[in-house]
Amino acid sequence: MKRSLSVLLLLFSVNSWAYEGTPQEQVIQFFQDLAKGQASDAIDKLYASNPLIAQKSQQLMVLKQELNKVAVLYGDLLGTENVHYEQLSPSLVRIVELAKHEGHPVTWQFYFYKPHDVWMIDQGHFEDQYQLIDRKGCSVRHAPN
Repeated sequence: MKRSLSVLLLLFSVNSWAYEGTPQEQVIQFFQDLAKGQASDAIDKLYASNPLIAQKSQQLMVLKQELNKVAVLYGDLLGTENVHYEQLSPSLVRIVELAKHEGHPVTWQFYFYKPHDVWMIDQGHFEDQYQLIDRKGCSVRHAPN
């Protein structure tokens, strides 16, 4: 019983500081925290509204580690530019952003899902290979020769 209560309290406390609003508003809040050097908190807040997050803790840890390397490799985040916004359905939105760093840009793709009344992040990832992004912000992978 104590374990169940602890998990429930943890989930409640995480949800209480999740980003809220439209997908665009959540992306803005995410990058504001990144610009402050709060990469780990930004990831936690972005994914806090997703009820499946407990099953993806290993993936989030890897994402945080990789994100921490970005600032070391490419410098401070200077700002962002929207590359593409696409409403794939009334319940699914895709946003592609260019994160401008001192030394090199990084592209981010976010997928937001709205099962009922609230938008939540479903997927989010970044790449430093911006040349792989087509005009709609899609990752283009070429088959090996």
